[in-house]
Amino acid sequence: MVAVGEWFKLPRLGKEFFVSLMKAGLVYDKSKGFKADANSNLMAISSILKRALGEDFEFVPRCFTCNSMIECYSCAYYLICDVKSSTSSCLCDNCISNEDAFAIYNKTLMKKMS
Repeated sequence: MVAVGEWFKLPRLGKEFFVSLMKAGLVYDKSKGFKADANSNLMAISSILKRALGEDFEFVPRCFTCNSMIECYSCAYYLICDVKSSTSSCLCDNCISNEDAFAIYNKTLMKKMS
């Protein structure tokens, strides 16, 4: 699992896979590696990497308030969510079940906006 927006390394995959990943919006930096951002087609990139690596590859969001990784499949809203790992507004189970979730979310939002 790799968090959306974070740099990660991949083994050499060959020109065909590299070009496909770039077309799908994966960002590449020679010194940092690869990164998927808001403009990346996460489903296409995951599919390409699954074929290239021969194993499952999944992007996951981080919790907006506590920054922990969230596995989309375990989210209560998975079946009705239309963003699947591409949003920066997800909340983990711990944060969403907190009775002060809305206040904490607003406080975090204000910090990030300033």
